[in-house]
Amino acid sequence: MEKMFDRFLTAKRFRDSKVSATDYRNPFENDFTRVIFSAAFRRLQDKTQVFQLDKGDFVRTRLTHSLEVSSLGRSIGLSVEKRLIEKNLLSEEKAGYIPSVLATAGLVHDLGNPPFGHFGEDSMRWFFKNLFENNPKIAGELNDQQKNDFLYFDGNVQTFRVLRTLHYVRDRDGMNLTHAVLATLIKYPFNSLEGNKKNKGLARKKFGFFYSEENDYRDIQKTLGLREGRFPLTPLLEAADDIAYCVADIEDACKKGILTKEIIEACLLEKFKDGMFLSAQERDFNLIKDFTDVYDNISPSYKNRLEIAVQQFRIRVQSFMINAAIDQYTENVEKIVSGEYDADILENSYCSNTVSALKGIGTEKIFKHKSILENEIIGFNIINYILEQIIPATLKSDNPIAGRIYEMISSNYRFIYETLSERTVYDKLQLAADYLCGMTDNFALKLYRKWKGN
Repeated sequence: MEKMFDRFLTAKRFRDSKVSATDYRNPFENDFTRVIFSAAFRRLQDKTQVFQLDKGDFVRTRLTHSLEVSSLGRSIGLSVEKRLIEKNLLSEEKAGYIPSVLATAGLVHDLGNPPFGHFGEDSMRWFFKNLFENNPKIAGELNDQQKNDFLYFDGNVQTFRVLRTLHYVRDRDGMNLTHAVLATLIKYPFNSLEGNKKNKGLARKKFGFFYSEENDYRDIQKTLGLREGRFPLTPLLEAADDIAYCVADIEDACKKGILTKEIIEACLLEKFKDGMFLSAQERDFNLIKDFTDVYDNISPSYKNRLEIAVQQFRIRVQSFMINAAIDQYTENVEKIVSGEYDADILENSYCSNTVSALKGIGTEKIFKHKSILENEIIGFNIINYILEQIIPATLKSDNPIAGRIYEMISSNYRFIYETLSERTVYDKLQLAADYLCGMTDNFALKLYRKWKGN
């Protein structure tokens, strides 16, 4: 007899996929392999996580971050799966499916991000806002939803487009991943008109799919029997992402010399100065004491004392947060499945203050550091310059170099635009966004210098 959670782990794809009789992987492990061997995944090795255009080999890129999220997702999935089977909510024959879905979703969750990190998204939104304000004729060719796709442009939404449309192999179905993996990636299951309403709950905070891929999402929604709520595995992917970056950013910043023991300690003391709001588990864990104890137990003569301490601290804190996420999820799984639970599982777990404190260090001490701000300015200028050149080319303007620039756009993206789209103004603007988002940081920098004649 089918259990409550079983229906979400369907192997359905948009196109039937033949599997060898000697292939004993489950369908979601098959997805994992498809991602690993894709060019879009390889490009993440030269895309920013936090430190743009970094020449070192220690700090994380989008690739290493995605591998960490994938690993954490698999680990969380194994524990959640065991509990769901024990609660009689998942059939034993589905064992291995949840960790495989989360591992694959972790690999691809940042696939659509433009160069230069999250500020790259801000730069694109700013560009399109100005484009529409200064060119009412262009804006007039778009409906409200299409305009919002660009005004609220988001790399996570572009990820869905990459997987469904841009990863062209032999047809429109792209990488042809399972519906379960694709649904896990949609953090906000609304289009750009229905979503982007921060006062209407977590699920509507942003949006999850472009106008161009909305029918695809509706098909997935129908297959999985989803209503307006998020897919039940999405909160676990979100938790894995948060657990990965909120400590990893601190680790990288220590390596770069941005953070010291004293800065970390002061930030944590400030966040935890009023202990009355801490959960019993946080009091027992004692984040500040844990960090100082780890640091004090390393010999002062050791050259990289802080880096080693933070690495050990990361392992302990991540373990604490993983357990909190698993507990919160399994305690509320029925509400999550029904769509009634519209909240972040980490922020509502017993480690919420810990997560807030660690993210606060990133916001207040890392992201505002001069080196990062300088590179964000560089990235902003590069993105705006490239879009200024590409969009006249995709719109077929009479600019004398427009035709030449059009020919420089990736032949893969041009093929998709020329054969799979209706060649509307919306499609032309998407072609420009697709080309830019497909660039790595250093490719964008080199292209900028070449086109500027430097």
